[in-house]
Amino acid sequence: MTVYVDEGFRPCVTECATVAFRVYCDERAQIFEVSADALVAYCGAASKRKQDLLVAFEGAQLDILSVAASRWTVRPTEPVRLDLDAFRTVLH
Repeated sequence: MTVYVDEGFRPCVTECATVAFRVYCDERAQIFEVSADALVAYCGAASKRKQDLLVAFEGAQLDILSVAASRWTVRPTEPVRLDLDAFRTVLH
């Protein structure tokens, strides 16, 4: 199963302090949102500022993709939120 971040859909910080991004898996797309808390706790974000969240997202893409792959759904129209519990389950 090939899972990768869609480079044509740039990750962005949403108004609810998550980083939204699109992932492809076997030619199917799914939107995910990583919470700021998860980016600080598991991905090394220095703070919850927009730039720090984006830098941490870029640096931790492999871990984030592992978590995203474990939370893949069959409802591609609804974003999947990756919070602290999702990271805790997959990375520990």
